[in-house]
Amino acid sequence: MRAARFGVTLCAEGEVDFPWTDAVAGGAAVVLFCSAPGLHGRRTDERGWRDGHAWWLSAGLGDGVRHARRLGVPVAMATKAGSTEDEDFPGLAALVSPAGEVARLPDWRPGCLVVEVAADVTVHPVREAVRCLVLDGAGRALLVRYGGDPGGGWWGPPGGGLEAGEDHLAAARRELREELARDDLEVGPWIGRRHHTFWLGRWMTQRERWVLCRADPFEVDPGHVATLSAEGVRELRWWSAHELRSSATVTTPRGLPELLDRIAAGDPPDGDEDLGV
Repeated sequence: MRAARFGVTLCAEGEVDFPWTDAVAGGAAVVLFCSAPGLHGRRTDERGWRDGHAWWLSAGLGDGVRHARRLGVPVAMATKAGSTEDEDFPGLAALVSPAGEVARLPDWRPGCLVVEVAADVTVHPVREAVRCLVLDGAGRALLVRYGGDPGGGWWGPPGGGLEAGEDHLAAARRELREELARDDLEVGPWIGRRHHTFWLGRWMTQRERWVLCRADPFEVDPGHVATLSAEGVRELRWWSAHELRSSATVTTPRGLPELLDRIAAGDPPDGDEDLGV
């Protein structure tokens, strides 16, 4: 097994160089900046919270940007948010690129930030797999929710790993039968590839080929979906690109709404294009 190494620093080490330098010298591909900086005084109105958040943007995020540029590694930053019995915390989630570019939550309130880190986190052995992007006439995609509690997890097309001696086309047809209970869908063309690592009971790296399938809208029997729970499948539903963008839905890949737009515009990727993580 192989995975990316990471380092951890704390808020008290933001202005100190050696913990960061030691982490990168030890092989860290990304540094996790875990922070719980207390604000002085209670925050009783919006102005107070804005002032506290502005301070941490300057001090904490400023430290993250400085170290990312200095060491040439991404810095992932998570800061405690909200109030305890006797202390308030400013809240901030951010990813700083080695060039100092910042992706972050917009303000001081609790939230979740999903960003990509350019680090090799391949876990061996790599599993070959296929994904079937099923679209109806309106351009909606039939997606599967994997893992997570109700409302959680992530959404992606049906599919899975190849069995011994199986090619990608045979695997696509089998997965459509197993997950959607359908063996009559139009399959093809191939529209891209992915290579990613994820958690589904254990860490897995998967190398996927994606195929486009066309169909009239249909529903999968809930009783059949329930039989797939051991594989991490929680539910299925049709999604438009607009619905995916306007919700807090996490998709795999992150650019799935844009992929749906491309296909609707008659510009699908070729079979070898990287679809992203």
